Amino acid sequence: MVELAKRMKLRTVISAGAGLALATVSYTSNMQVALYVAGDSGWIPILIAGGISVLAAFVFAELVGMFPTAAGIKLFIERAFSERAALIFASVYILVSVGVVGTETYILSSVLEVAFPIVPRLFWIFFFLGAIALVNIRGISLAGLAQDVTTYALFFGLILLSVVALIKNDFALTAPLSPGSGLGLAQAVAIGVFLFLGFEWVTPLAEEVTDFKLIPLGMFGAILLLGVSYALFNVALTSTLPKAVLAGSPVPHILFGQALFGKVGVLLFVALSILASVTTFNAGVMTASRFIYAMSRDRALPRVFSRLHPLWATPWPAILLLLAITTGVSLAIYFTGYYKVLIFLGAAVECMIYVVMAASLLALRRKNPEQERPFRAPGGWVVPAFVMAVYSVLFVLIFVPDPAHPEDVPAQLAALATIAAVFLLAIVYVLGLMPRLRARYAAEAAARQRRRPPRETRQAN
Repeated sequence: MVELAKRMKLRTVISAGAGLALATVSYTSNMQVALYVAGDSGWIPILIAGGISVLAAFVFAELVGMFPTAAGIKLFIERAFSERAALIFASVYILVSVGVVGTETYILSSVLEVAFPIVPRLFWIFFFLGAIALVNIRGISLAGLAQDVTTYALFFGLILLSVVALIKNDFALTAPLSPGSGLGLAQAVAIGVFLFLGFEWVTPLAEEVTDFKLIPLGMFGAILLLGVSYALFNVALTSTLPKAVLAGSPVPHILFGQALFGKVGVLLFVALSILASVTTFNAGVMTASRFIYAMSRDRALPRVFSRLHPLWATPWPAILLLLAITTGVSLAIYFTGYYKVLIFLGAAVECMIYVVMAASLLALRRKNPEQERPFRAPGGWVVPAFVMAVYSVLFVLIFVPDPAHPEDVPAQLAALATIAAVFLLAIVYVLGLMPRLRARYAAEAAARQRRRPPRETRQAN
C-alpha cells in the first residue's frame, strides 16, 4: 500500500509555512495596511499582527502535537466538537484560502503585463498553475526543494531591496511611531493578519516531516521571517512613494521598483513577483491537497481523491481538483478585477479559524486532560482565551466601514456576502450530500461482503 513519505525537514517546513503568505498579493495587502495608518508607521500594525499570530501558533503547536496527521484542522475540531462542525469550518477555510490564489494570479498577470506586454495575461494563469501542479504530482521532495529555493531567495531579495531603499532615502521617515486613530490602527492590524495567512498550513504535512515536532518550529520561524521582511518593506514603500500614488494601483511594488531603479527596478520586482507566486501556488497545492486527501480517506469526499501516485506517493487527484478550483477562481478575478474582496475575505477566514482552533484547544483540555501533549501553549487557558477574544474582534473590524476609506466598502460587503455563501455551500454539502455519499459507500461495502464466500469455503479451496 502506498503511503505519504516522511521526507520534509525544518527548512522546508518554514518555507511551506511562509510560502502561502509570500504572495504577490502581499505587496498590495502591505499597501492596504499602510493606508489605514498615518505616515510611515505601517510596520507597527504588521508587527502587532505578527505577535498575535505567534499566540495562534502556540495553539496550533499544541493541537498538532496531540494529533500529528494530514487531517489537521478537521481532526482538531472533530475531536473537540463534532465531525459535522469540523467539516463545515474546515471546508470554508480551505476553499477561501485556495481562493487567495485567484487574487494572486490576477496580480501576477498585471505585473507580467508590464514586463511582457505582447504575451496574453491569461497565458500566465494557465502556465503557472499547470507547472506547479505538475511539480507537486512529481513528488514531495521536488516540491519541497522548489519551495525552499524560491522562498529563501524571495526573503533575501525583499529584505535587501527594502534596506537599499531606506538607505537611498537617507532614512527620512514621516511619523514612523505615530499610527494615528485607534480605529485605523485596529483595522490595519485586522488586514495585517492577511499578510501572515497560511503559516498554519504546515499542519497537514505532519505525516511527511521527519519529526512532527518540526511543525511548531516551522510555524514560529515562518512568522518571524514574514514579520521582519514585511515591516521593512512597508516602511521602504511608503517612504519612497506617496500613499495617494500607491492606493491607485494593484501593483504598488512595481511602482516602488521603478521609483528606485527605473526599468531595472521594474524587472527586479517582476522577478520577485514570479518567485512570490511560485511559493504561493506551490505551498497552497502542497498543503491543501493533503487536506483533501485526508478528507477523502475519511469518506467525507469521493474516494478518488484518496488515491496516491504509485511512484511518487502524491495525492494526484486532489492536486488536479485544486488546479481546477484555482483556475476557476483565477478566471473570475481576472474578468471582474475584484481582487480586494479576497484580501478582506482571506483575513476574515484566518481570524475565524484561529478562534475555532483556540476554542477546540480549550474543549480538548477539558475533555481529555490526560492526553499526551509534546508541546503545550504557555499560560494555561490564557493564550487560547486571548486568541479567541482578539481574533473575534479583528473578524468584526474587517467588515466595519471606515469613514476615511469609503472606497473599500463594496469590497467589504462583497467579502461578507461571499463568506456567508461559502458557509451555506459547506452546510448543504455536509448535511445533505455527504450522508448520501457515505450511505452509498456503506452499501457498496456490504455488497462486496455478501459476494465473498464464507471463510470456511475459502480455507477449503
